[in-house]
Amino acid sequence: MLPLQVGFPGGMEIIVIFIIAILLFGVPILLVAGGLYLYRQSQSDRPATEEIASLRHEVERLREEIDQLDDDKK
Repeated sequence: MLPLQVGFPGGMEIIVIFIIAILLFGVPILLVAGGLYLYRQSQSDRPATEEIASLRHEVERLREEIDQLDDDKK
């Protein structure tokens, strides 16, 4: 006769089940979260470069204005 009782996993079996669960669920979640983080970082860099370019243009315009004022004083 076959016993109909199902045994409970011991300590080592629980550890193996836990490792398999981490590999099946944890790693894909981390990969998706990392991908979203990198995507958002790449999207946020575009406005920053545009802002830096406009600030550089503004600084150049102000320098030209200061040079013109200095020339007028002489």
